[in-house]
Amino acid sequence: MQSDYRYIVVEGPIGSGKSPLSRKLAEHFGCTLISEQPEKNPFLEQFYLNAANHGLAAELYFLLRRTETLNLIAAADEIGNANHSMQRVVSDFLLEKDQIFVPTILREDEQALYWQLKQKIMPEIPVPDLVIYLQTSAGAAEAQLRSRGDNHINLFPPGYLQQVHEEYHRYFYLYDRAPLLIANTEELDFVNNPDHFQLLLHAIANMRGSRHYLNLSER
Repeated sequence: MQSDYRYIVVEGPIGSGKSPLSRKLAEHFGCTLISEQPEKNPFLEQFYLNAANHGLAAELYFLLRRTETLNLIAAADEIGNANHSMQRVVSDFLLEKDQIFVPTILREDEQALYWQLKQKIMPEIPVPDLVIYLQTSAGAAEAQLRSRGDNHINLFPPGYLQQVHEEYHRYFYLYDRAPLLIANTEELDFVNNPDHFQLLLHAIANMRGSRHYLNLSER
C-alpha cells in the first residue's frame, strides 16, 4: 500500500458491493473502517415510499452522520500525530456523494436549504488520497440486491435504481478531486475471488496519475 494513502474511499451505487469490499480492505490493511450504514436512516424507507415528502429528511440525516465521519477522520489524524505514525482509514462512502443525490431527489428550495446547512456544519471536507469507484449496471445491481435478500428493492420508485446508476456514472465521469481507480464489478469480484482481490491490491500499490481503469487484462 502506498505510504501516502491515509484515507481511502470505496464508492459505487447501491448493489455495487462497496460495503463488503471496504470491510475486506480495512481488515487486510488493519485500519479503521467508516461505514455509512444507510439501513440506520429512519427516514429512508419513508423516502422510498414517498420521495417528495421525505427526501429532505433522509438527506439531512445522512448529512449529520457525515459530520460524525469528519470527527473520526480527525481523531485518526490526532492518534497518528501522537504516535508519529499514519492511522489509515477506509470508508464505504464519499463525503461529497450528496452532490449525486441532492439534485436528483430534492426540490430547488429544499436543495438551497440543504446546501446552506451543509456550509454551516461542514465548511471543509477532507479530500481522499484514493477513491475506488465500483461500476456496475442497474440490472446487475438489482440481481445482487435480490440475491442477498435486500427487501428495500421492492420499495424503490419505478426507475429509481436506473436513475441512481446514471447519476453515479455522470458524477464520476467528471470527478477530479482525488486519484480515481475505476473497476467494473460485473467482471471483477474482489470479495469472493482472491485473484481479483490481489489484482486490486496491486493496482492500489502501483496507482499512477489521476485516473486508472482496472481490468482483468492486468493479471
